[in-house]
This record gives sequence, C-alpha cells and structure tokens, in this order.
Amino acid sequence: MAEPHVPALDNELRLRLRRRYGNGIDAWLDELPLVLVALGDRWAVEYESLIQQGSMSVVVRCRDRAGRAAVLKVCPDRNRLATEARALRCWRTTHVPSVLAVDETIGALLIEAIEPGTPLVELAAYPGSERVVNLLTALHGQTSARQWFRPVSEHIAYLFESSRRLYEWRPELVDLVPPDVYERGRKLAMRLADGAPRMVLLHGDLTPVNILDGGVDRGLVAIDPAPCLGDPAFDVVDLVFWLAHDAATIELRAEQIALGIGADADRVLAWCSAFAAMVALEIAESSGPPALQLEPLLALASSA
Repeated sequence: MAEPHVPALDNELRLRLRRRYGNGIDAWLDELPLVLVALGDRWAVEYESLIQQGSMSVVVRCRDRAGRAAVLKVCPDRNRLATEARALRCWRTTHVPSVLAVDETIGALLIEAIEPGTPLVELAAYPGSERVVNLLTALHGQTSARQWFRPVSEHIAYLFESSRRLYEWRPELVDLVPPDVYERGRKLAMRLADGAPRMVLLHGDLTPVNILDGGVDRGLVAIDPAPCLGDPAFDVVDLVFWLAHDAATIELRAEQIALGIGADADRVLAWCSAFAAMVALEIAESSGPPALQLEPLLALASSA
C-alpha cells in the first residue's frame, strides 16, 4: 500500500485541543502526521477527512483495503483512550461501534464507522422513548467490569469542576445561574451517586452529540464514552433534557424512560435536578441557538 495521505491538522482543530490541554499540545500535534502515516500503513487504512468535533482527540474518517468505512481516534490522553476501548469491548452490543484495532502505547483506536451516522444533535425530532430505552438497556446490561473503571462520583467531580470555569470566562452568568444553585446541584449529584440502588457500566457522556443514528435495524449507537460505574439513571439526564422545552415534557420523559429501564422516576428527576444548573450554564455560554429553554432548567435547578 502506498504511503497514506494524511489530512491537514488545521487551526480549528488546534484551538479545540488547546482549550482542553493547553498550548503544550502543539508539540504533540506537530508530531502527529508521522504517527498517522505509521498507523495507516500498519492498519492498512486510507485517510479521508477530519471529523471536526470534540476536544479530546484527533478523529479521522478512513477506509480499509476492502473499502469499508472506519474511524481513527488518536488522543494525547492515552489512558483515557485505552479505557474507552476497554468499555467498547465490554459492552458486546451493536449499540456501540466495534473495535477494529487499538494501540495503547500511542493512544490510537480504530473503530467501525456507523451508517448513516447522523448525530442525534443534528436531527430535528426526538428519537422517541422506545429507541432511547433500547440504547440504555443495551449499555447497562454490563455489570461485571468493576475492576477496570472509576466510580461515577469521580466523573461527577470532574464535570462540575470543569463547568464551573464558565463563571470565570463569562462572569455575567452568575446572575442567570447563581453559584449557590450550581453547588446545590453538585452536592445532590454526589448524594445520588453514593446511594445508587445498583451499579452498572455507564457511558458517562451520553449527550446528543455522542449518539448516532445507526439505521432502522441497528437503532441508536453511542460513541465517545467516558466510562464509569454507577447508577443507571445517571446516563438518562441528557436524553430527558434534549429538545424538551417545558417542565411537563421533562417529567413525562423521565417517567417513560425510568419505566423502560426499571428505574425509579423520582430518582431520574432528581438526577435531572442535580445537573439542571450545569446544563443551563452551558446553554447560556454557547453561541449557538439553544437546544432547550432555560426557564424549566432553572426551575428544576432551584429544587435541587
């Protein structure tokens, strides 16, 4: 096979990774083209275009010698990528991509591409509770991987600490989402994590960006996990909030999804209350059109 063409690592990509890792990431990015050439030769793939999303990894569309579509992820946080690969292999379901190859020393992961692969965030309509429940039950069926993954409480601490920086970048957000409301959400989330009725392998970042349309037969497919162990209701939060423009929709979704996954509806709503301030903060900081109204989120946050 000829030396693979490597897509240009443009400034947009550099800016995203700098925000996550700092300016020190530039040296890693400068060396990456040679790494991609070596991986392309070893794994027999030809590169296509960059997938311009996320701030953790460089993600490239590619094809193998048979023309089958795949996705290569290369991440400076090698432990994180190794954990992702381990989780994908643990799940053993078509609701996550298959792992084709992994190199933990480099921090590289080759997975199957999902077709049609449209992210949920780009779809105009909510996928429906039945499809959401099918995804969640497939992911939460794995309960025997305790020795490999951190508890959800550690993940929660990271999420709240990271999102709190938005107050530093946009001080005016203090008036919209008071810090004491945000902190009450953090404390509630920790209490819920400590009192989990059962422990499963969680996706950990089940947002509409990380859920793809796998077609009629396959259903929804989850990508880019931040795997951890904890309460199944934790993974429900973003799927309750997505495109929910009023409190009644939030409550109805929480009840429907809770029933489908065998969880307590009040507990699902409690998790939603815990994260409502964070979600409101992130929506207010975003420059794009809001995916949901702030009013029901703020009301829910105040009940935490």
